[in-house]
Amino acid sequence: TNAGNKSSPADASVVFSPELLAMYYSRLFPYHMLYSWLSYDPATAKPGNNAKAGSSLGSACTFPRREFSMTIEPQPGNEVYIRYQSFLSQDELMEAIQKRRPVKIDIGAVFNYPPKDNKSLPSGKLQTQERELVFDIDLTDYDDVRNCGCSGAKICGKCWKFMGMAIKVMDEGLRKDFGFKNLAWFYSGRRGVHCWVCDE
Repeated sequence: TNAGNKSSPADASVVFSPELLAMYYSRLFPYHMLYSWLSYDPATAKPGNNAKAGSSLGSACTFPRREFSMTIEPQPGNEVYIRYQSFLSQDELMEAIQKRRPVKIDIGAVFNYPPKDNKSLPSGKLQTQERELVFDIDLTDYDDVRNCGCSGAKICGKCWKFMGMAIKVMDEGLRKDFGFKNLAWFYSGRRGVHCWVCDE
């Protein structure tokens, strides 16, 4: 999720609003969907289901060891980057996001210990255990062939078609040539898309 306050030329009319961001996080942000996905636990797939504490590689094991980082903006133009955030539950994640109202959230790797404990661990003890394979496709990669007048972060409907074509080609290749099955495509928040390969 990226709700930064710096407008690109394509969205110069958009004005950042802390009040709208707070409303988004309290009413619209898909906490359950995010928690279910990053837990990799079928028991969390339906709202109201709780994963059993003993489930292997489920939310009881994976989600609390997942790193989140947040970029907050306590004052306009003053960004603060906070790393090594981790949460025991969906409710804990929701509480932190609604309290901090980040302008950007990054999803990191799964570690051997909860990342929030990094300062209490001996140096070098916190180690990455697993991470999804992520592809980042930006429209800036197509600047040489965009003939609509856009370049950099500027986007229009005509040049966005390159993203649609890139998704089709990559999706086909990742599935047919490499045998991946669980692909998740996301708007990157600025000028392109991310593909998360979520297979084991």
